[in-house]
Amino acid sequence: MCQTALISKSIVKIGMRSFGQNLEAVAGNNATRKKIASLNHSIDTLYELLYEQYNVITPDDYKIFGPQLRLLLNSLKSLYMTYKKDSGATEISDQIERLGRNYSALYEINNDIKHFKLSGGNATKLNIALKEASEAIRLIGK
Repeated sequence: MCQTALISKSIVKIGMRSFGQNLEAVAGNNATRKKIASLNHSIDTLYELLYEQYNVITPDDYKIFGPQLRLLLNSLKSLYMTYKKDSGATEISDQIERLGRNYSALYEINNDIKHFKLSGGNATKLNIALKEASEAIRLIGK
């Protein structure tokens, strides 16, 4: 069973933080390394949770957290773009780049869930391909 409530709670929490940080950045308040690093850590944790739950996510689960995840992705993309435009953010550029990578990772897992896990035909093809790959790896290891 998917941990839908935990996923949803995490998405909402990160979404509120990213939106708040974006408002601060647009208002001219400088971002701190600690705030961005903390946000990145939370995004990493969410990604790991989605990855762990991937095989048990159902269409009903995704109906609950899917719209929230799409809003979070929009917020993270906006925050990333705001930070990239900020010329005074060179001391935190590594964290900003990490934010961009985290956005990409969440974007990809969301697409994987939608296109491979939830759409019947593609999910079956993916499962067959994964089983064949697992069997090939097992045979190589002998």
